[in-house]
Amino acid sequence: MIVKGAILLVAVVCALPTGGVLAGCYDRTANGSQHRFVLDGGEALDTRTGLTWKRCSLGRGWDGRQCAGETAFDTLDQAVEAAAAAGAGWRVPSGPELESIVDPSCGRPVVDESVFPDISADEEGTAKYWTTNEVGLANLVYYFDFMTGQADGHSRGFRLAVRLVRG
Repeated sequence: MIVKGAILLVAVVCALPTGGVLAGCYDRTANGSQHRFVLDGGEALDTRTGLTWKRCSLGRGWDGRQCAGETAFDTLDQAVEAAAAAGAGWRVPSGPELESIVDPSCGRPVVDESVFPDISADEEGTAKYWTTNEVGLANLVYYFDFMTGQADGHSRGFRLAVRLVRG
């Protein structure tokens, strides 16, 4: 009997979506449309936090329909420099800011792909994005994995993706 229950649990977990948008993602309406973010080309205004996000990861640009180009995987210092070079107040987000767009009800990835369409897993099955918050005295900086929603820390020299924010 335990084996049947374990097999059923494995079957249910394996059947969970790994793409697309789930009904509860970002407080979707009954007809399935999201209303939390106001989309304006390559930018998304979060009406809950007042922050404006780049819809495409650093290194990519909005071509009018989708993110084009290649995601840049930068050290934290490179990411901060690239954000400053982008001008218009763009920056690498803090941990709480980046966490604010994580919604496990979206499935995998844990963000709405209609808002942030370029999140994809790397060869390790992760999608790690820098924040600017240090992890205590460990000389590490937090990142969020957009495939799981989990936070962890890396040294500043690791190369991770970046989602720029302003506001």
